[in-house]
Amino acid sequence: MIILHLDDAVIKSLSGNELNILKFICGHAQDVLDMSIHELARHVSYSTATILRLCKKLGYSGFAEFKYALRQELNKPRTAPKSVKDSALSTQMILDNLSSNTEGTAKLIQEEQLYQTFHYFDSNCPIYLWAPGGPTSILTDYFEKLLFSIGRQNVYKVEASKMGEHILRTIHTESILVLISVTGDFAPTVKLAKLARMNGIPIISITPCTNNRIAELATVNFRFFTTQHENMGAEFTSRLPIFFIIHLIICTYLEYRQNLPPLAPFSTPWAPPQEKRNG
Repeated sequence: MIILHLDDAVIKSLSGNELNILKFICGHAQDVLDMSIHELARHVSYSTATILRLCKKLGYSGFAEFKYALRQELNKPRTAPKSVKDSALSTQMILDNLSSNTEGTAKLIQEEQLYQTFHYFDSNCPIYLWAPGGPTSILTDYFEKLLFSIGRQNVYKVEASKMGEHILRTIHTESILVLISVTGDFAPTVKLAKLARMNGIPIISITPCTNNRIAELATVNFRFFTTQHENMGAEFTSRLPIFFIIHLIICTYLEYRQNLPPLAPFSTPWAPPQEKRNG
């Protein structure tokens, strides 16, 4: 996977069609280098105008400049395990995919996101971690244990949606809700995000790089790259990029605490918009 000039603002600006084209390019980068814009348009079933809009949103004057940057990225030296042998399970391809997803995820993380998160960590406000069950709850457990390991108190795991709704309706706004979602659109998680935002409770979320409802509602959103996988209706998408984000947040926070003075006292940086009333 090749990632070029992507950050949260760029991703939010992309339409669904543009995201689909970007996904194709990321998965077929070498092939795209040999395509004209018209050939790419035929492969992705979108117009050349849509491809040009994508290139410009990514910071390039046109498709030619985009392909040049893509070629430069592909030509960068990359390290790969030498001891891995070919197998029927395409082990090397799996490793390459996991590596590129993690590398792409790292490029999406901005200092501003980290510092805003550190601001919350430096406060004494309660941190509520939503654990909806399944593999996502393993991620929540990991985040909770790392927060405790750095001495952060007032960390609470919420494992029932009804309890989560009750907490969000009654707690003080100087609290934080952490939401992790592999799809970004899991209905119970979206419901909690809407309730938190309605009550002015800041949300730190970890969601896919695609446009999704939870990312839109979050105060601070960390995005990750991964390939969605299902087998007979069961989802088994890799969580490795999410583990990477959690680990990076904690490690950089420790480094920040060692090198910088404490931030100003806690204050909520986001306030819910006032609804207009008729009449």
